Amino acid sequence: MNKVDLRREYKLKRSHLPSSEIKSCSQKIFSLIKSHFNLQNKTIHVFLPISKFNEVNTAAFIEFLFELKCTVVTSITHFNPLGLSHCIIDKNTAYETDKLGIPCPIEAVAISENKIDVVIIPLLAFDNKGGRVGYGKGLYDCFLAKCNPNCMKIGVSLFEPIPSISGVNEHDIPLDYCATPNKIYKFK
Repeated sequence: MNKVDLRREYKLKRSHLPSSEIKSCSQKIFSLIKSHFNLQNKTIHVFLPISKFNEVNTAAFIEFLFELKCTVVTSITHFNPLGLSHCIIDKNTAYETDKLGIPCPIEAVAISENKIDVVIIPLLAFDNKGGRVGYGKGLYDCFLAKCNPNCMKIGVSLFEPIPSISGVNEHDIPLDYCATPNKIYKFK
């Protein structure tokens, strides 16, 4: 399937999941990530979920990273021009919701993309080769292109992979891994 059709299908699939299932699946995803990867002393970028879109809930995982004494980073979306900036967050960070429903840090210290060791990537769908489908704005592709070459890219998905995504282009940056509630998939 192509990205447009997959985006439509998986937004609908995700919208029908009850909040209890989102919570349970999120816990399973991050339990697998915690047991599979050494995150100690890393700088880790974690998205803040848009709850109205039933995204994987990262709150408990972020608290775990704080306990590990990781440097935790998130993004702020800018709309004119469209893009992301990145900042360090901690237990005391205050947030406000932007026009898309994304929690955004009110005051935080900026950080360059090339300082990030691991990026946890939200997505709608992914395939057996590490191809991914997000919301279609290309924000994560631009972000990941600026990260250092050794930065680990870990997608999180409520659903298992599909065989193949058509319409992938040279600007699309694939995942290194993807965590679902059932398994960690490795692509490289």
